[in-house]
Amino acid sequence: MKNEKIETDSFLSVKDLVVEYTMEGEVVHAVSSVSFHLERGKTLALVGETGAGKTSIAKAILRVLPDPPARVPSGSVYLDGVDLLQLKEDEMRKVRGNKISMIFQDPMTALNPVKRVGEQIAEGIRQHQKISRAEALNRACDMLNMVGISDDRVNDYPHQFSGGMKQRVVIAMALACSPDLLLADEPTTALDVTIQAQVLEMIKALRDKMNTAMIMITHDLGVVADVADDVAVVYAGEIIEYGSKEAVYGNPSHPYTQGLFGALPDLSKEVRRLNPIEGLPPDPVHLPEGCSFHPRCPHATEECRKHTVPLRELEPGHLTRCLKAGAVQKKED
Repeated sequence: MKNEKIETDSFLSVKDLVVEYTMEGEVVHAVSSVSFHLERGKTLALVGETGAGKTSIAKAILRVLPDPPARVPSGSVYLDGVDLLQLKEDEMRKVRGNKISMIFQDPMTALNPVKRVGEQIAEGIRQHQKISRAEALNRACDMLNMVGISDDRVNDYPHQFSGGMKQRVVIAMALACSPDLLLADEPTTALDVTIQAQVLEMIKALRDKMNTAMIMITHDLGVVADVADDVAVVYAGEIIEYGSKEAVYGNPSHPYTQGLFGALPDLSKEVRRLNPIEGLPPDPVHLPEGCSFHPRCPHATEECRKHTVPLRELEPGHLTRCLKAGAVQKKED
């Protein structure tokens, strides 16, 4: 049956998304009933520790999860009113690289080492826009110029570029067809600090120029402050706090979010060591009963250990998954 377009309030609307992996007969609960929305031209940051499920959320949206062992048993992903999870594979191919593109974390594995970078950029353009090879290569040159690489490098191979320039090539590939949605999976993690700043500025400028919506996956709260409009803190496959950047930074209300901010160095204070979050994330095969954070939470009660905690609204648009969040006072300026 043909996928019907429905009216939604948001450009991107993810509702009750579930992602599971089956490994050696056991089910890994990677993403559990995740919901969020995103408007055109806005950026949502997914923040959390390694293994929280952030990349699985992005790959589920793009439908590039490895099958097997991954599957999406339930949920919906509406882009411009069309549920991507209900599209046939040939229809989804028209979406990937065209309406949605992804900047992968490691440019070394995202680029084909035996193909010239110009050909790799042009390949996606030719796939979605029926133009000649020469025209596609000209567009590839334009994209290289846009990300700050001279077009005389169009016939070079990936090994001839530095790490920062490889990441720029990957960004050029992702933006070649002017996508409506950009998924950026820790695009600056492998780069040094100076190059990180340059790449982030470039991504922001290109996003604003093309009015592209973006999901930024990162561990770095500094990157979030610089790039994001809204923030979703992800823990054990769940969004445990969600809201505007101002709301989450001004009043972090979940103990895990507070722990993330507490682990940041404060240059105005002289301390001998940082204040880390005690313990480790739970085993996604055997998630704890009740609140998934309770084994690490200094404020956990018996109720936290026994009962599932739903997201609740503290203030308009600011949600948290904590029973004691109402007692948290806003930070003073």
